[in-house]
Amino acid sequence: MTINDVSLIGKKVLVGVIVTLIPFVIIFGGLWLGRKLLEKGSATKTAQIVQPQNSTPS
Repeated sequence: MTINDVSLIGKKVLVGVIVTLIPFVIIFGGLWLGRKLLEKGSATKTAQIVQPQNSTPS
């Protein structure tokens, strides 16, 4: 095998790795972004519940 053959195989492997990783990045990035948006949306909509203080006259 010549240097050109090794270079061609290396380029094909690199392209294969990139083509494989791009869908994973898109899927997991979308899941991460969706989770962050849902956490942010639910945090702004939560209400604080304060129980009234019962004061008994002495």
